[in-house]
Amino acid sequence: MGKGNAKRKKAAQARQARKKSTGRILWGVAALAALVLVLAFGGVFPTNGSAQGRSFSVQGGETRPVVNPTYYVGAARAAYTVAQSHREVLDGVYCYCYCDQPPFYHKSLLSCFVDNHAST
Repeated sequence: MGKGNAKRKKAAQARQARKKSTGRILWGVAALAALVLVLAFGGVFPTNGSAQGRSFSVQGGETRPVVNPTYYVGAARAAYTVAQSHREVLDGVYCYCYCDQPPFYHKSLLSCFVDNHAST
């Protein structure tokens, strides 16, 4: 009897741990998706002269592969995972960290994920 209860308790603990891990990943993905939407529609960044002379156009056409998400942990891993699975979305979004200028010359937000730029 004692062995059966121990096995059930252990199985329940394993299920609970998996559920907790999945919840963290989903929150990270949801946060990244919200960030991408905010960036896409420019609701956070002022355009009242602080970016004077900038066109805010997306060049797009990034062909380099996204860095493998397993190199990172936490939110960075979730961000790189989303970038890997939604390339076409991120390639159509302007990156507001001004990395389209020297020395990076990024084409879009996706370009930040082809190296460790997005994790720093």
